[in-house]
Amino acid sequence: MTKLNKPIIGIVSKPSIETDMWHYMEVVDNIRYVLVKNGALVVGLLPTDKKLDFKINEEIDNYILTNEEKEDLENILSKLDGVILEGGLVSNQYEEEIARICIKRDIPILGICSGFNNLIRALGGDIHIDSNIFHNQFGSKIAHEVDLIENSKLFSILKSKKLLVNSIHTCVAIEEDIKEYKIVAKCPLDNTVEAIELENKRFVMGIKWHPELMQSMNLIFEKFVEECGKKYDI
Repeated sequence: MTKLNKPIIGIVSKPSIETDMWHYMEVVDNIRYVLVKNGALVVGLLPTDKKLDFKINEEIDNYILTNEEKEDLENILSKLDGVILEGGLVSNQYEEEIARICIKRDIPILGICSGFNNLIRALGGDIHIDSNIFHNQFGSKIAHEVDLIENSKLFSILKSKKLLVNSIHTCVAIEEDIKEYKIVAKCPLDNTVEAIELENKRFVMGIKWHPELMQSMNLIFEKFVEECGKKYDI
């Protein structure tokens, strides 16, 4: 089998620190790098909103995208083979809308940290502020163990029922917060959800830790890029 073209994957940009003069949109270069390393072409995916509120700590602005803005987003996404919802301290409505469009159109999507949160919100679930400080350990160090269920895409990729992962977040989800998704991994320390999937889709996965900072998690990105590029295989 010969791969004629590389899949094009969009990393959804997030608002950065606001200055008096300029607003910045940014993507995490660690994610861009690991996608490129695994054979993808990567583009930054900008919002179509005519208004953005710069919020922190997972607050969501109240601005509702217009039908035109949603159609513009869908038009952009139709040109991509996959999407990454990255982590960060800010979230906006366009990230949820991107998740909904990808799920509807069966475009492979991987949500990391706050991207995990936005996948949950996209289907009517919720997250809440974490009361256990061990989940907010800045850096790439190992923070805790994660238990995987065997009957899952994530297990089929990593081939392990237990993982050691980093943990850099202030918001968590419990089983009762999640709608429609299959819960495939939990933290045994407090039973919070660490990974979710949608069945009967090519690739819809949310991960609470940061696999882009762990070489041992490269298989996740390898499989994601492979799925994004399947239509090019002959």
